Amino acid sequence: MRKSKMKAKLYEDLPLSLRDVQDQLLQLALHTSYSKDVRAVLIFEDDPPNIFETLQPLVQYVRKRRLIPPWIFTRKFVEESLDAYPLEFLDICTAYTNMICNSDILKGLQFHKKDLRLQMERELRSKWLLTRQALLDNPYKPASVRKTVVISRAAVYPVLKGLLHIHDQAVPATLEEAIKQGGELCKINLSPLTDLISGIQQANSYLETLKKMIQYVQSLKL
Repeated sequence: MRKSKMKAKLYEDLPLSLRDVQDQLLQLALHTSYSKDVRAVLIFEDDPPNIFETLQPLVQYVRKRRLIPPWIFTRKFVEESLDAYPLEFLDICTAYTNMICNSDILKGLQFHKKDLRLQMERELRSKWLLTRQALLDNPYKPASVRKTVVISRAAVYPVLKGLLHIHDQAVPATLEEAIKQGGELCKINLSPLTDLISGIQQANSYLETLKKMIQYVQSLKL
């Protein structure tokens, strides 16, 4: 069974933990990232009364199964945050499945290309800076280097979706296809985004790729 399907199976009984708030729940979806991480997304019309107490069954369900804490939004927050968090919402709305859907808020979200470009550059620059800082602390332990780069790359993957969306291309379902399409689009070898990391040399290749991506995104005229 694929890793993401195994993780999704852990969510099968999640709706039972939301029985007390289902009347206010607009949408319960599962988002699967390019890293195969699965996270629940809950969207309410308004926050449930006494939210911290009311959602304790959900918290206990997630904690018991060691799941990623869910995103919990209201409709208004989503609608008013597409300029502030365009990459996050683009990532979610291009890879989700509904468990409960009274209103599909995630369907058909619209993003301004300038907002996407700005967040793409900010994300790439921050990951280049923070990853380099982390590698400086311990560049000679392969396991530490690998962990640092893997965490960094997972945060960069939504940038690939933004890159394709800005150029009016469909966002593919798989990371491999996104890297292929993105590389062809910007004429950059993006294989370091998935290459096996065995030491600091491969980590440095990843950082060089981020620099090239930053230059490309910075050059976009929208």
